[in-house]
Amino acid sequence: MKSPIRIGTRGSKLALYQAYRVKEELDSQFPHLQSEIVIIKTKGDKILDVALSKIGDKGLFTKELETALFNDEIDMAVHSLKDLPTTFPEGAKLGAVLKRGETRDAFVSVDGRKLHEMGADDVIATSSLRRKAQLLMINKDLKIVEIRGNVNTRIRKMQEGYCSAMVMAAAGLQRLEMDEHISEIIDFEDMVPACGQGAIAIEIRNNDPEIENLMKSINHEETMATSHAEREFLKTLEGGCQIPVGSFSKIKGDKFSITGFISNIDGSQFIKQSAIGFVNDAYKIAVQLANNIYNKGGKEILEQVRAENHQTQAKNKKLEGKVVISTRPTDADDNLPELLANEGAKVISFPMIEIKSVPLDSNQKQALKNLEQYHWVFFTSKHGVVHFFRKLNEVQGNTDLPPSLKIGVIGKKTAVELDYYGYAANFINQGNTSADMLEQFHKEISPIGLNFLIPIAKLTDDALEKSLSENNKVTRVSIYDTILPAKVDQDIIQQIKNKQYDLILFTSPSTFYNFSKIMRLKKDENIPMASIGKTTTKAIQNAGFEPVATASTSTVEGLCETVVNYLVNEG
Repeated sequence: MKSPIRIGTRGSKLALYQAYRVKEELDSQFPHLQSEIVIIKTKGDKILDVALSKIGDKGLFTKELETALFNDEIDMAVHSLKDLPTTFPEGAKLGAVLKRGETRDAFVSVDGRKLHEMGADDVIATSSLRRKAQLLMINKDLKIVEIRGNVNTRIRKMQEGYCSAMVMAAAGLQRLEMDEHISEIIDFEDMVPACGQGAIAIEIRNNDPEIENLMKSINHEETMATSHAEREFLKTLEGGCQIPVGSFSKIKGDKFSITGFISNIDGSQFIKQSAIGFVNDAYKIAVQLANNIYNKGGKEILEQVRAENHQTQAKNKKLEGKVVISTRPTDADDNLPELLANEGAKVISFPMIEIKSVPLDSNQKQALKNLEQYHWVFFTSKHGVVHFFRKLNEVQGNTDLPPSLKIGVIGKKTAVELDYYGYAANFINQGNTSADMLEQFHKEISPIGLNFLIPIAKLTDDALEKSLSENNKVTRVSIYDTILPAKVDQDIIQQIKNKQYDLILFTSPSTFYNFSKIMRLKKDENIPMASIGKTTTKAIQNAGFEPVATASTSTVEGLCETVVNYLVNEG
């Protein structure tokens, strides 16, 4: 048997909880085997300001994990079963499910009120069309707003006044030991849950008999039977996060029962039916129920919802027909292509740098093992956050930080990345440079006699640590590196030479320097370029070029807005 067994997971606290539950089951059943957690970011994690129904639902939280599975970087991928598409990619399958937790949704209100106590003045937040439709079925006057992010983020937003209440999966709150926030667990009669909700799923490769045998020992048969039936119900109706559909089932003795639901977006048209039979026929019962619903009005509801989704997606495609080349590194943390694609652009990825993890030496490992000695940890980029928590997981077996450790970050995006791992920054620099951070930090904190940890890129200059070292102790840990890409796409090079594009985007001086080197740019060449901010623009100007547009806000959102404005008004 291979060792260690590599368990792939997303990096949020809830995802890690689920991965460690799988690890505990494996360790219990096979104490002679070693296992480890491997953190992988997914598309659904990086786009936190767009409704799930607007992004699409094919593998939002699974694709990158499946890629790692097929590349033999992990031996299994742990998911919330409700996030898994009903059809697996060729070469993968459902290996096992753990015993199911609470299947129902939870109502979380800022003042403890329950769902039926809410009125027209209340705002309820949810990221699910299924929940939205059923809330409006209960009270059409409720104001429903979108909300994304992990559980801590959502609760903080509610407490800050974003909404009066939220609806979330009860199992997630319970697994995070945040039950105190639950005002009530919503009865099945009021809200049909998502298919497979509450179940932890393990996806494996088809051609891996050793791992498959391990799965047989930890699989929970009853959960497999009910969740499989619910997924077949969903598959038959061709539903997903863009369609308000749900189901729940249970087994009692030799009997199996299932209730299914489908509605339009505002809940004004819906169908809810139930079926019962013998456990051995669970699959057939679920499929038959879906067909009954489809034939008795479900087809028309599906067609209506899909037409509405299509119209919504077709609106405001301001960059339709435009070709934009992005030089950012290709990874799951880059949401720039999605932002531009949502505007209708064809986005070509031509990465000019690669981000690579850097091995830690013994002193650096010791620093991460003894985080209690530090007063502050500073993150200068979201890559720093990502690689820090990966290294932390490798070194100490979890991503827990000591309560006494304060956190400083540069920029809102870095703060959002930190929040993904379940932590809030104590200090957020509003600018996007180390110089800005130092100026603001010294004004607000006046640090003297403190111990700082700075996880940072290998090639980053020492300005930050030098400044902080004047009156404090600073430990620098180089955790990632930016390098020239090993290979470049020759077809894209030719496309650039043939001027078959509208704009090339640069998001750092390094992306421009490497592009110049690879393309052998000459100063008289007319290259329409857009820059993410002043620092990158200065690097381009120093090389003898002038960007046609520079983002006023140095974020991918700011760059996207600048690209839209330029190509619509001037391009």
